[in-house]
Amino acid sequence: MPVRQFDGRRLFAARRAAGLTQGQLGSALGLSRPPVSDWEASKAVPGPEKFPAIARELGQDLDVLFPRLGESDLRDLRCDAGLTKAQIAGELGITRVPLDSAESGKRKLNNAYVAPLAKLYGVSQGELLAAQERSFGAPSSSPSPTEPSPQTLGQKITYLLKRRQDLSDQLIADAINQRAGFPAVDAAAVEALRTDDEASVEIRAGLPPDSLYHGLGDAFEVTPFYFAPGEELEQQILDRLEFLNLLRSGDISVAARGAHKGISSEMLATLSEVLLRHEEADN
Repeated sequence: MPVRQFDGRRLFAARRAAGLTQGQLGSALGLSRPPVSDWEASKAVPGPEKFPAIARELGQDLDVLFPRLGESDLRDLRCDAGLTKAQIAGELGITRVPLDSAESGKRKLNNAYVAPLAKLYGVSQGELLAAQERSFGAPSSSPSPTEPSPQTLGQKITYLLKRRQDLSDQLIADAINQRAGFPAVDAAAVEALRTDDEASVEIRAGLPPDSLYHGLGDAFEVTPFYFAPGEELEQQILDRLEFLNLLRSGDISVAARGAHKGISSEMLATLSEVLLRHEEADN
């Protein structure tokens, strides 16, 4: 199992949040539109050495867009550097054979390659050698790859704080308040949110719609969709589809939330029209 996980749905959400078409993302990566479409539909997976470039073009943290499970081996270090074996071989003036052998756990690297490889990968020589040991079957000290990903809002904030230790509760509160338009939360409120304290329910209820997720997205520089529960995202999509359908038909009315169940045939027609329009735009 690869250390970095790929999810086409997450890529789709990040691309839309970045305001890019599939064609634009493909062009930025030196590709055409079809590969991006296949990735988002989970028909194909990009080579892991492309992950850093994809994250960079979408303005996302690599560890958020492609979460890491476990510690890096030699292949992972190379891919996180965004380099192919051919590129590394060219930089070192060697064939790919030593790299193939080391990454597959057959023969360790010549000592002469350790320092230049560490420099290319942006790691210390000690980190490179530790990754090599993992390529040869040494156990990882990281959590098991089966460890569940963050689910609650507090777990997601805590997970991201491990990578953004420069962020304090007050800085996060400032970002949320900027989105809310008034001093809605303070550092203590953010602490309650990241610990899933009972008070977090009341705190969230007092915030304007979307200000919490967008504020957190601003603070951590990730898509706000990351913080919303899946069922909440689904309901928002349904609500917007319903409103779009009413706009399309000219029959605007005020209805209670949750009054509709599922997607009507009219909503499906609207969705199909929107998707077709955007597909044509991508082309």
